Amino acid sequence: MKTTANEDVSQSNASLAVSGFFDEDEDGDTTKEEREEIAKDENRLIGGIRLLVVVVLVASALAVSISVYRYMSGSEEEAFETKFESDADKVLEAMGKTLDQTVGATDAFIRQIVSHARHSNSTWPFVTMPDYGLHAGKLLKLSKDFTCSICVFVEPDQREDWLEYANDNLHWVDEAKAIQDKDPDWTKSQDFVNTINYDLWGFDGPGRINITEPTHYKNNFLPYWQQYPMVKEREDAISVINHDVWQAPSTAVAVLDAVQNQRVVVAPVANIAEDSADELTLYIADIIRNWAKQYISEEDDSREPIGGMWYPMYDSLESIHLNLTKDQQPVGVFYAGFFWRELIRDILPSGSNGIILVYSDGCGPTFTYQLNGPNTIFLGAGDLHDSKYDAMGRSLTLFEIMDATKKQDNEEGYATKSKSSYSGLPLSETFCPGNIYVYPSQTMEDDYVTNQPLLFTLACVAIFVFTSAVFITYDLLVARRQRIVMERALASGAIVSSLFPEKVKQQLYAEQKQEKQPKKEMTIKGLFDDAEHGMAVESSKPIADLFENTTIFFADLAGFTAWSANRTPSEVFVLLETLYGAFDKIADRRKVFKVETIGDCYVAVTGIPEPQQNHAVIMARFARDCLTETNQIARELADTMGEDTRDLEMRVGLHSGSTTAGVLRGKKGRFQLFGDTVNTASRMESTGVKGRIHVSQATADALIACGKESWVSPRPDKIVAKGKGEMQTYFIQIATGSEVSRVTKLSDSSGEPELDVPSRQRRDAHPGASSLEEDDNVSV
Repeated sequence: MKTTANEDVSQSNASLAVSGFFDEDEDGDTTKEEREEIAKDENRLIGGIRLLVVVVLVASALAVSISVYRYMSGSEEEAFETKFESDADKVLEAMGKTLDQTVGATDAFIRQIVSHARHSNSTWPFVTMPDYGLHAGKLLKLSKDFTCSICVFVEPDQREDWLEYANDNLHWVDEAKAIQDKDPDWTKSQDFVNTINYDLWGFDGPGRINITEPTHYKNNFLPYWQQYPMVKEREDAISVINHDVWQAPSTAVAVLDAVQNQRVVVAPVANIAEDSADELTLYIADIIRNWAKQYISEEDDSREPIGGMWYPMYDSLESIHLNLTKDQQPVGVFYAGFFWRELIRDILPSGSNGIILVYSDGCGPTFTYQLNGPNTIFLGAGDLHDSKYDAMGRSLTLFEIMDATKKQDNEEGYATKSKSSYSGLPLSETFCPGNIYVYPSQTMEDDYVTNQPLLFTLACVAIFVFTSAVFITYDLLVARRQRIVMERALASGAIVSSLFPEKVKQQLYAEQKQEKQPKKEMTIKGLFDDAEHGMAVESSKPIADLFENTTIFFADLAGFTAWSANRTPSEVFVLLETLYGAFDKIADRRKVFKVETIGDCYVAVTGIPEPQQNHAVIMARFARDCLTETNQIARELADTMGEDTRDLEMRVGLHSGSTTAGVLRGKKGRFQLFGDTVNTASRMESTGVKGRIHVSQATADALIACGKESWVSPRPDKIVAKGKGEMQTYFIQIATGSEVSRVTKLSDSSGEPELDVPSRQRRDAHPGASSLEEDDNVSV
């Protein structure tokens, strides 16, 4: 039987109190004031330790939380910076490789053109590359370019001869157009037969004019000649064939620098112009955007920056590497146009989001891209990166990017061998030097710098708060227990001093001093929990008590033996577990102590281990609830276990009187009841009637004494019980059928209906079923 927390504390405190008193007042000289002063000193010491523990907990919580936050946030920041540096290196290195591959392929193509001119004994500018569309298409596949053109130098005295030559050699247009029509990547082929200008021409503001005299840039003409793919700068305009490069100012300065310095020049972006630009620049930017639309899909934006590379063409085939003299003049210029997005697309893997790339050359407009994995997003003109990431930015010029691909440093930092396959003209580092700036963004930072450090910090704080709460709760409980122990110790000391003479008291002190460990109190109340769990308790004295006022309950399932003979063991146990499980719940609710079950017999008692003034009333209500529950369970199980299950009913017997209860220590020791009260209760059950509550004269008297005379009905016939002779017994009437609800709805004496007395007998009484073995010394 489980005692309440207060009972447990009370009993243990009582035992500890005596022990504490003996230890504290060993010589019998310690006064009450001295004991109280000692208690105050101990309390002050405990208070100081308590404060120290709280300070340590708070300091530890702060230290751990700050450390966790700094470590985790620092780790995330480091991961973010490391990832950015890695991605920035990939972007810059990939751009360098792309430029290297592009200029290398272009240099090889230019050598083919020069080789053809020599082997065909052609003189410049009167050179036409055979199968130009095929070779140019191959070049575009190898590079990131989307268009390429040959421009040749025409001296003023060659103007008329050139116009005649150009008009007589337009067969390459049809050849290129045929290649273009078969190119699966090209879907915008046009008819160019009637869209070629047969004179040199240029722009004069928004209009076009024929050019008869060289411009001030160079004392010659530089017309576009062969190109691929074949498109016009606008659908209602003529093609660029015979357009003089010197007529476009922004292009002319780039080409002039390339020719004079024998360098490859990347021209400023021309399809984006600031609002403050002159009318011609705005017009050309619009022309280029319309021209670019014919090279891209409808989903792409023609306003995205377009770059152009200008390669001077020299009549030189003597070496793989160009060996030029300073005064050697080029025979033409090769143009390759590209979209800047193609140089930075498909560089980063998926998941590497938020890299910002800014391009600025000091001559043309600045523009900004964002790289999200392999995809690019044009953010617009201008430097649009977040200034808070300035310190993390990486930058290189186009020349430095190209130069980096030509060297591979060893561990000492010295160049050992070339990684580049390019052997042509170097990239210009003086004309509008393009600068590539790479920055992270908030998008990228959000992928690595999260709120997890804060969450882990809060978790640490929560753990410390919980630990502190547990400590405070425990401390309060211990303080409360200590206060109770101290009060009991002081009271016990006063009681012992007042109850025992000095000689007896000294003898008690001597016996206590010899004992090393305080023994557990030898009472049923103190050891009840151990007995309920079958624990053997060793002691020098027996563990037993006499309880004067008890009522014992015996219940046997009538018809069970015959019923179980036709059932499997599983079905038998399902019935008993269901039935006795319900009885146990009723016992808990009614404050009835269950002693044990023997087969189909259920034994319980009231008045043990705590005295109960109305023990007979409590047991009568418990018996009524058990009968009602038995009938209900039998009806419910009849559907699965057979109709004869409905016939099972409980036969209940009650008897009241004094009972000896205790624990017989030893193997499998348990709590047991002894005495004539137990025997008589067993006789009440065995001579009872199934479905009825059979009680002795003693129980009937106890009920009548409690004002429950209406419950009691004398049995018509007297019974003869072994060892008792003839006895007058009684039935406690119980309502039947719908007159009684399920026991789960029954309450105790507060508002509970009385045991009902029906107007007619429930059924004829008859002895039945099995009972416990009758013996003069029945013990349970």
